[in-house]
Amino acid sequence: MSINQDEFDIEDFDIGINFSVDAGLINRLGDELVGRSETAVSELIKNAYDADANNVVLNFIDSDSLSGSLVIKDDGIGMNLSQLINGFMRLSSSDKLHNPVSPIFERQRAGRKGIGRFATQRLGNKLTIITKNKNSKKGLKLEVDWTQYKIDTDLTSIYNPISEIDVDFVSGTILTINDLKDTWTESQIKRVFRYVSDLLQPDYLSTLGSNLNIALENSDGYFNVSCFKTNGFESVEIASVETMVFDNALGVIEGSVSNNVGVCRVVSRRFDIDDEIILEGQYNKLEDTVHFKAYYFIYNYEWYDGYIPKMEFQRIKDLSEENGGIKLYRNGFRVLPYGEKGNDWANIEKANLRTQDNAYVPFNNNSFFGFVEIVDRDGKVFEETSSREGLIENEAFTQLTNFINNALRQATLRINSARYREKKTRNSTDSESTNYNSDTRNSQQRLLGLKGKSPEDDKLIDDVIHQLEEREMLRVLAGIGLNIAEFTHEIRQFIPSFNGSINFLSSQENLNEQAKESLFNLKDNFNRFKTYTSYIDNTITRNVNREKQPLDIRKLVTEFKNIISFELKNISINFFDEFYGYDLYTEPMHPSEWSSILYNLYTNSKKAIKRANRAQGMIKVICGREDGKVYLEFMDNGDGITQKNQNRIFDAFFTTSSSGPMNVNRNDAVTGTGLGLKIVKDIILSYRGSIKVIDPEEEFITCLRIEIPEASLDTLEKYGY
Repeated sequence: MSINQDEFDIEDFDIGINFSVDAGLINRLGDELVGRSETAVSELIKNAYDADANNVVLNFIDSDSLSGSLVIKDDGIGMNLSQLINGFMRLSSSDKLHNPVSPIFERQRAGRKGIGRFATQRLGNKLTIITKNKNSKKGLKLEVDWTQYKIDTDLTSIYNPISEIDVDFVSGTILTINDLKDTWTESQIKRVFRYVSDLLQPDYLSTLGSNLNIALENSDGYFNVSCFKTNGFESVEIASVETMVFDNALGVIEGSVSNNVGVCRVVSRRFDIDDEIILEGQYNKLEDTVHFKAYYFIYNYEWYDGYIPKMEFQRIKDLSEENGGIKLYRNGFRVLPYGEKGNDWANIEKANLRTQDNAYVPFNNNSFFGFVEIVDRDGKVFEETSSREGLIENEAFTQLTNFINNALRQATLRINSARYREKKTRNSTDSESTNYNSDTRNSQQRLLGLKGKSPEDDKLIDDVIHQLEEREMLRVLAGIGLNIAEFTHEIRQFIPSFNGSINFLSSQENLNEQAKESLFNLKDNFNRFKTYTSYIDNTITRNVNREKQPLDIRKLVTEFKNIISFELKNISINFFDEFYGYDLYTEPMHPSEWSSILYNLYTNSKKAIKRANRAQGMIKVICGREDGKVYLEFMDNGDGITQKNQNRIFDAFFTTSSSGPMNVNRNDAVTGTGLGLKIVKDIILSYRGSIKVIDPEEEFITCLRIEIPEASLDTLEKYGY
């Protein structure tokens, strides 16, 4: 029934008028009260928790495109007809206010706002509820079409069909949400599942919330969530992210507030620390309500060598990219968005810490796996916003932020002071390097003293001296490589802070056009910087694992193209690739070797294009297989290679680049060491391959062709391909 003002007469309302509700309010509440789809799913999980369920199963069906379905099934107490009408069908019902704990396991209620029904509207256009209470003989089926709730329609005029049906379970509820409003890929579902898995406060934090009856893993009132993705007839379980990494932390930091005093304890078995720190500040609002525990990591394997395997370290490092940060739990339940990727509620990224010796201290959200618990039964100190996304930022929240930040800073400084002291005691390699250089120079002098006896001997001596010089340069470059490795590890600690500052500037609305342009250029250049550091860091990390494996050069080239894509946009170079065939596997090689090959070929082409002053540079890579080998052709439209130099370019120290005069800006100069193609050639020859200069395609000037033996079927089977 539509609402029409002209139907009313004042004489009909001699006792007054009451409020009516427009049906469009339902859509507004669904879209505005539940802002994110992850929050909507979590609200429905909380409803199952409140219903004393032990198990909840989520199944995303055909959700890669719009109009898929989500089925949520729990084994809780279910609902009878009265509970369905007075609970689910009554907006903002008061049941959870009158009954703050669940009937069987006496769990503290997760939600008091009554917005679960709006979560279903936020997720999809149609809802079917099948529910049964153990005391009912039959189940109930309710169907809701949210698209009927349109503006200018009286809410009470819309009826939703309900019926009794036979069901195959004693008690529980099944929610089927059809015509989903969002697509749900596997990665998105994993993100939701990670959040759902984190929904309950970990039971190892403290005894502060023991009176909340949080569902613990090994108790009768356990609470387990499973998640599936179904396409057609194939159903795949989304695995949980393993988080049991805390035993390998460099330090464990734990704190609370008692008698208006903030105290934290820092323990590090690695650096033999067990200290208690009294924290300055006003924390009266946090008295006996807050406790936290954080596990601190530094992502440089140097500090774990001999303690954990490198593969375990890499797993922790990868896990921190998605799960690092300080999560917040209120009355046993996770509160979003605190601790989500990119959320810096404790102002960690804004700090720039150094020890008393001025040594840099890694201090960002990824450095921590942290958990803060708040016990506030009545919600008088910490109250959630109406959207269930965040807490109201009152004085208590400000004190909490300051307390967590202060505790983490002080504890991290203690750990890094011990780390820096250890580092200072190690440095004996410099003297060893000096002795090595001295021995090499002495050998060269002795060889020069033997010259003059015969032309044949002189040539042999020159060859040996040349090899010594080559080895010395390779040793120097290896040392530079180690320095670069350490630099990239350290610089990564700054990247989140840079990102935070750039994002803050981007959010400012009063920037003039010149400032906006400068900020755009800054972001663009910083993305290029991150591209190179991540590439180098990834290469070095993969080099830690010495195992070889067959490598698909098609995949290698595609990954490399993605890595350099930021830079290509800024230096006016188009990158083309062509692949002839699939599964272009080389014989077992090391991934870092191909990183070196592609990077050297790319930098050579880039310099050649710059020397040629091309308005539009071009690079093209062609891959395929031929005569039992896989090949890669790398061509560019640079300044080319003269005929006489086509064989010499693979010699050590031969370079077509000039270092330029002393007053030339080193950032702008086109320079080379003369070892890039030498390294490439040595790698390829070690696998019985070949590299040579061939004629390029039209529009290109130079082309190098690499051939490597193709992996046999037996080899691929051996490595599980």
